[in-house]
Amino acid sequence: MRILKYSPVLVLVALLSISVNGQSVRGRVTSDSEALPLANVLVYGSIDSSRPVLFLVTDSTGAFSGKLDKAGSYTVKVNLIGFKPVERKIQLTAAEFNLGDIELKLLTNNLKEVTVTARKKLIQRTTTGFVVQTDAVLTQVGGTATDLLSNIPTVLVDADGGITIRGKAPLVLVNGRNSNLGNNLQRIPASSIDKIEIVNNPGAKYDADGEGGVINIVLKKDMRPGTNGAFAIGGGMGAKERFNSSLLLNHREGNVNFGLGYDNRFAKRTRQVFTDRETFAADEGHFLSQNRHDDRTEQTQNVKLNIDYGNTKNEFGFEGIFGYDQTRNYEPLYSRSFSKDGSFNYGSLRISDERQVERNWESNLNYNRKFANARRGLSANFSHSFGDEEENTNINSGAITEKGEAYGDQYLQITRNKELSNITTGRIDMAFPISSRATFETGYKGIWRQVNADFLTANKENEIYLSDPLYSNIFDFREHIHAVYGTYKSSFGVSKQWRYELGLRLEQWSNEGSSDQSDSSFTNSYLNFFPTANLSYKLKDGSQLRMNIGRRVNRPWLGQLNPFVDITDSLNRRGGNPALQPELVNTIELGWSKDWEPISINGAFFYRRGTNTILPYTTILPGGIAFTQPQNIGSSTTYGLEAFISTQGGKIWNSTASISLYNQSIVGNIDGDDIGNTLFSWYAKWANNFAIGKNLRAQILINYQAPTAITQGTRLAVYNMDLGAQQKIMQGRARIGMTITDVFNTLQNGSRVTTGDFTIKRTSKSDTRSIMFTFAMTFGSAFKEKLMENKFSAE
Repeated sequence: MRILKYSPVLVLVALLSISVNGQSVRGRVTSDSEALPLANVLVYGSIDSSRPVLFLVTDSTGAFSGKLDKAGSYTVKVNLIGFKPVERKIQLTAAEFNLGDIELKLLTNNLKEVTVTARKKLIQRTTTGFVVQTDAVLTQVGGTATDLLSNIPTVLVDADGGITIRGKAPLVLVNGRNSNLGNNLQRIPASSIDKIEIVNNPGAKYDADGEGGVINIVLKKDMRPGTNGAFAIGGGMGAKERFNSSLLLNHREGNVNFGLGYDNRFAKRTRQVFTDRETFAADEGHFLSQNRHDDRTEQTQNVKLNIDYGNTKNEFGFEGIFGYDQTRNYEPLYSRSFSKDGSFNYGSLRISDERQVERNWESNLNYNRKFANARRGLSANFSHSFGDEEENTNINSGAITEKGEAYGDQYLQITRNKELSNITTGRIDMAFPISSRATFETGYKGIWRQVNADFLTANKENEIYLSDPLYSNIFDFREHIHAVYGTYKSSFGVSKQWRYELGLRLEQWSNEGSSDQSDSSFTNSYLNFFPTANLSYKLKDGSQLRMNIGRRVNRPWLGQLNPFVDITDSLNRRGGNPALQPELVNTIELGWSKDWEPISINGAFFYRRGTNTILPYTTILPGGIAFTQPQNIGSSTTYGLEAFISTQGGKIWNSTASISLYNQSIVGNIDGDDIGNTLFSWYAKWANNFAIGKNLRAQILINYQAPTAITQGTRLAVYNMDLGAQQKIMQGRARIGMTITDVFNTLQNGSRVTTGDFTIKRTSKSDTRSIMFTFAMTFGSAFKEKLMENKFSAE
């Protein structure tokens, strides 16, 4: 019935888009049958041939289209750096003139002498968010996807790797698809990432999941003719040594492209965690003080293979990825309990030796049909991701004195968590031009997810490990999502200054979980409608206004539903909640942007209202055990202002600054206890880039996050500064680099929980200050900068 409700608006908008008069010209720019984005298309009139009457830039498919005031003779010039310009003369008489495919030829004789000196922008704005090219972030070349995200504007990463945008978790995709790789971004080295797309206001074409929007991590891929390659190696020290390397090879001949990539990362890290708890009603055990020191070793390896074939009408692609991760975490945890008067009660030392191995296989098939009309489209995708993870932990517990000296017998335990996961995704998307300005897009997407988790806790008694049924379980989880969508896009006004997009997405979501423990089994099924509307208006001064309205959902993920209880810290336990229900969120955003010669500003006001809000909630159990579990708290409201400011200070310096000011309010009730928490917060990130001479560039990144609201308290402030520099050598085909992360060693995470029954303060400090040196070079590529600067074509 909601479709009928919006139908008068759709009809009116369609009539407006068709009724506008004028002559249109369109076409598509290619090279060797491949689309060329960002090519310049200039249309000149016969009266004044020195000034273009229309200036266009091709989109990601190589297509362009524009409106001319009247019929007549025109000259169309197409150019792109590195290609031979093309000029066409046309006689425009009909309402539309289709130039078809315009083929540009490579300047093969001169390319080897080309040196690209333009500095990369950290942020490239889009209609729904922005894109960050990873070559613009010099300070995380030896890190992971998580490290990259921590330096991207508007994105926050906590101590446990949790990611939020404007206070809420986003949906993370890899190459535009749901993947096991997105579940743990620590396994994706930064060196294998081409760019990161942030979509704050996803349209109906995107999955509705994730209130914080969508993060799409695009891996490197080269499609250039001939044989190309790149090699990089890096090493350095934090508290301990770190190492990474990568190799990329690509060969394209005619319509066939073959690529092979390998990367690895090895790191040793340390972390200290301090926890202080006060339980008001308890006499003994009134104060609890804990000190944990983690000694962690990480090893990651990835192999990627891609094969592509394309002609003038059809494109086929296959991609396979294999990932292997191995970690060991040695965690001594000292706990001391004190009475209300400050006298010592007892102490314990709990040593956890955790070893984890994870393997991931992923395959993907793509098909794309090209049409003479560039606005018409048909694409299909099928992917399957399989994960095999096993974690084994040996736990040794014993009593200690107030000074930390061990005594008495040791208590031995083991835990094991073996998880097998499968994600299968299939989708088809179609686009149909309705008029010279209007397009209708539609499609279907299905996601099938299956996970089997076998977790065991066993206690050693009489030299035998006996299973503890309270903390052992086998959990089977199945999830199915079927979605269809429709989007109507058009524009109106003489110069297309008005643009709009109306969409509707229907998602049928069902899941079921079965467990050895009967109270942990569940079955759910929901049908939800997600309308979206985007409207933009380009003012005469070049500035732009926009409005985005939408509805999204936060579905509980497996880690939140899984009833497994982590007892690594026996006094602070965490577990899932199979009874969680999805959170529905309504959003609105009003934005304005303007570009001047030295500066550009992009600002927005945003408002989000969620019901059935999912947040962690902590209670104190008998025995002084703090238990944290996700709950449907109630409702949450977030509203605020966000701005990006890019400045060009001559040839030497440019910067990009972002700031978000927002108010968070959480209102709810858990087991009869009212919950209310309101906090104003803000965060800012500032990237400064310096071009020192022709071959040296440097970067300074500064981050600050003020305290933010959580269910029962606040997350503590976070701030740090990173430095990076790169020097070109070997006539531009190689580079040496140096990065220093967390220069002043200030980066730490923490939270303070305050209730009527207890308070908990937790801080976590990793060895975030480190120095890395890197060397990278390319070979065989016609463009010196292409492989080096990560400017691979997106999949």
